Amino acid sequence: MEESNHAIQSEQQPDYIQAMFQTIWQRRKVFYWVLLATFVASSALILCVPRYYECEVKLAPESQDFGSSGTLQTLASTFGFNMQSMSGSDALRPYLYPDIISSPNFLINLFDIPVYTADESFNGTYYDYLLTHQKSAFWRRWKNTIILWLSPKEKEVKVEKAEEGNEKSVFCLNKKQWTAIKMMDANISCTIDKKTDVITLNITAQDKIVSAIVADSVCAALQTFIVDYRTAKSRSDLTYYEGVMREAYAEYQRASEAYIRYVDSHSGINLEKYRIEAQNLETEMEIKQAAYTSFQKQYLATQARLQENTPAFTVLQSSTIPLKPAGPKRMIFVLGMIFFATIITACVICKDILIKMFF
Repeated sequence: MEESNHAIQSEQQPDYIQAMFQTIWQRRKVFYWVLLATFVASSALILCVPRYYECEVKLAPESQDFGSSGTLQTLASTFGFNMQSMSGSDALRPYLYPDIISSPNFLINLFDIPVYTADESFNGTYYDYLLTHQKSAFWRRWKNTIILWLSPKEKEVKVEKAEEGNEKSVFCLNKKQWTAIKMMDANISCTIDKKTDVITLNITAQDKIVSAIVADSVCAALQTFIVDYRTAKSRSDLTYYEGVMREAYAEYQRASEAYIRYVDSHSGINLEKYRIEAQNLETEMEIKQAAYTSFQKQYLATQARLQENTPAFTVLQSSTIPLKPAGPKRMIFVLGMIFFATIITACVICKDILIKMFF
């Protein structure tokens, strides 16, 4: 009895899915026009977005030797912990590299990188390339124009620095320099593998040759920055010991010449006064020689320490000119827009059936 009632109810219940397909088939011409309009509009929009290329560089910094803790370090790395970053007195941890690359102090050094485009339409600095040779979609140009028109105009601050001849000063940047730095920050990214400390640099540019050139330059600039930081104390000590060593050598030379002149001029005199004076000059010469020898040993030790503190980098993946653009994915965008347009059109056409079906 219950089965018969259930069968009767199922027969009385309308088939909404079949009704939807029938409605869609009856009004299929609407889909033709909607999908055609969507295809044309999405193609026109995505063609306005300029293509861009990506170049990836990977390098591994020199790791410190932890002796017997190597096994423990390997075991900890499998769980995502880096014992190298948790030990030692180095304040420049690998996880700080992305912050370093995004800082204006680092990016301002990339202004003068010489770049050129694949079509030979530009040959100049990276700074000029960013400001004068960039394409953008029309809505972004309108947005920037509106923002520029609505934003209050401020006079540029002119600050006289004690250091002369330095036109690119981080202390006071003009609007164009700030614009270039923001574009660099958006085009240059850095990620660090927490387990292996491998540094991955991704550089985006609208020209494939520019992306490869900038990637190589950023890699070299980052290595130079890290080396300068790690060896700053040793280089300062080396300069100091080199100066005092040269000064000690000059004093030793003067004392030696004074002793030789005195002995040569009094070689035939056997008076005790002259003999004691010769001994004093000889003692002073030996003191100067000992001081020079001591500073020379410290200078050589500082040279060895400088070489020891200089980190080495292994380039795992060097910069290579990309063959294909990384984006935008025009075909995927158009197909996605067509898919969404199909879903929305079907919902609008079958809205009455959907209301009955869910409400």
